[in-house]
Amino acid sequence: MHFLGLTTAVSVMLLATTAQAATVCTVTTSSTGDDAVSINAAFESCKNGGTVVFPSGSTFNMKSVVSVTGLQDVTVKFSSTVNLPAYNTAFESEKAFFYLAGDNINFYGPGVFYGNGQGWYNAANNNAPVVFKPKATNSYFAGFTIKQAPRAHFSVNNCVNTLFESLTINTVSSSTSYPAKNTDAFDVSSSSDITIRSSNIVNGDDCIAVNGGVTNLTVSGLTCTGSHGFSVGSLGKDGKTEVVSDLKFLGNKCIDCQNGVRIKTWPGGKGSVTGITFDNINLQNAENPILITTHYCDDQKAESCIGSDSTSLSISDVTLNNIYGTVSATKKKPIISVNCSTETPCKNFAITNINIVAASNTPKNVCTNLSGSSSISYCSV
Repeated sequence: MHFLGLTTAVSVMLLATTAQAATVCTVTTSSTGDDAVSINAAFESCKNGGTVVFPSGSTFNMKSVVSVTGLQDVTVKFSSTVNLPAYNTAFESEKAFFYLAGDNINFYGPGVFYGNGQGWYNAANNNAPVVFKPKATNSYFAGFTIKQAPRAHFSVNNCVNTLFESLTINTVSSSTSYPAKNTDAFDVSSSSDITIRSSNIVNGDDCIAVNGGVTNLTVSGLTCTGSHGFSVGSLGKDGKTEVVSDLKFLGNKCIDCQNGVRIKTWPGGKGSVTGITFDNINLQNAENPILITTHYCDDQKAESCIGSDSTSLSISDVTLNNIYGTVSATKKKPIISVNCSTETPCKNFAITNINIVAASNTPKNVCTNLSGSSSISYCSV
């Protein structure tokens, strides 16, 4: 285990107020040489109604992980640089480099997490922990930056009524031979009433990936470059039952993305995908502008691709409106590809105001096993 015992390497100051004493814990460097120790100590000392301060101009070097639970009414003023540990396969068993669990966590500021990801890329190791994993209710995360993440940036899991905004993600490998794979910006699962907005993302995988158990998610004002786009799924792997509902993607932009907007489910999966809106989406040079399939298969996990291709999760009540921009000429993919299963066809789709400029070699749109496709004009183009 890389989680070390807490020490007193934290400055604590009591501020008297008329109502109660509030604790301020200022993170300092640790005498152990591992600043994760002092970061953990600061959170433990201020976990009930306190304020944790990462001072401006300070740099902290983690050699183990930060993992704190039981936070209540905590403010985090984050203005430092935090360097994650160097590449080490021993970290593969950790759930996150930075894990915070609790209620009413307000974490904000212009600080930077530097992920030391290049060592993981060079080793072609995609098993690093996620950088930042909150398990939070009624919380707020804003303003900071994550650079060179070893793998995914944010894992939003078991969160309720939580806002993420004004965040910056910039993860690009320095080597074309060793790309920054599996570096999803946001993975969301088993969460409700989540808002992700007004952020800039450069990465090597999904800009956002929505997994099972998510309801009432709004994603707006994101600008993503070089990513795999805005994805719902994959869902239903190995016949699993999963449900997602009431997802809104509004006013987002994707530049040079592999996919624009996407819903992907595995053959043989069970459950439902319903109430999905993609509206006012700007796609520039997208390889697959609109891609919805119940036949998803990861060729690196071929053992999970065996199943009944005639059934999958039901996909219904999907709105695609005002999606505009350009399609890449290099991959020869259709602007719209909806390819569903024979026994669980997609239904109740509204496809309007699609204004993506085709390339000279762009093939016709695909609308397979989509109920009502005969009345959707884009299905005959």
